[in-house]
Amino acid sequence: MEGYIMHLKDTFQQVWVNSFPTAVNGQCSFNYLENGYYTNSQEKYLQGKTVRVRCHDGYSLHNNQNTMTCTEKGWYPPPICVRVGLPCGLPPSIQNGVVRHKKDSYQYGEKVTYTCNKGFRIYGFASIRCLGGKWSRTPKCISTDCFNLPSFDDAVFIGQKKKSYRSGEQVAFKCRPYYQLNGSNTIQCVKSKWIGRPVCKDVSCVNPPRVENAVIRNDRPRYLNGERVRYECIGTYHILGDVDVTCLNGTWTKPPQCKEACEISEEMMEKYNIQLKWTTSKKLYSKTQDRIEFICKSGYHPVTPDHTFRTACQEGKVVYPHCEQNTG
Repeated sequence: MEGYIMHLKDTFQQVWVNSFPTAVNGQCSFNYLENGYYTNSQEKYLQGKTVRVRCHDGYSLHNNQNTMTCTEKGWYPPPICVRVGLPCGLPPSIQNGVVRHKKDSYQYGEKVTYTCNKGFRIYGFASIRCLGGKWSRTPKCISTDCFNLPSFDDAVFIGQKKKSYRSGEQVAFKCRPYYQLNGSNTIQCVKSKWIGRPVCKDVSCVNPPRVENAVIRNDRPRYLNGERVRYECIGTYHILGDVDVTCLNGTWTKPPQCKEACEISEEMMEKYNIQLKWTTSKKLYSKTQDRIEFICKSGYHPVTPDHTFRTACQEGKVVYPHCEQNTG
């Protein structure tokens, strides 16, 4: 009958009827029985209440019952008497699917099962039942292909795009510049859905560390992973550390320092009666942490301890040893 839709999965599965909604506030409404009659005068029944009905000759409630019970989902079985004993003809054909073990006639209650062609899957119940001259609702075969490749902000598709992809097919992506792949670069079509996503991590670097008294060569707004910048000290300052700083996974390696050089002048050596041990130069520029050795000038002897004659430049400053003239 038009206006009713039935889905039967097995002998004990509930049958849904559009005209009879689910129980509301624990009550079921009842004012009509298709192909039958009832004697009760109530229109509302509490959940759990059973109502006895009678079907016309040649008709029966689902599973040959003669009572209906108010459940949380409405009446079960639903208030419709179906023709019993009436066979069904050939089951309906569906697009992209076939019936297994097909025959010309089916008895009431018999089931048939549909299978879908390759590239399609069942939507709904795969089996339908003969309900006295008519079949329960048939399923559909829907495509398992995937369409419309997903897009990602940090990754791009590799290869030639297609209109559709079969279930099980994989496609590959690559990370955009400045990004690095973390995990698999493929996604897979599984029953019309794309599964997975490439994970691309931003490993670029910006703003190289600023070093006092230094300039950066090839300075740019953004750097790829593994790229380097080079520092140069200005004036008489000298580099301490690695002149190159590298971008590693989004972080810069340790920058160098620019330290002031020490000037060893003739005036200072005259003042303390000393001279350089290994050179006759009257002026010397020494880098921070460079070792410097002095000796007393001829005719002079040390006044400060021996270790003071082996000193080092410390950020532009030198501690000088002292010598005094010999007597006698």
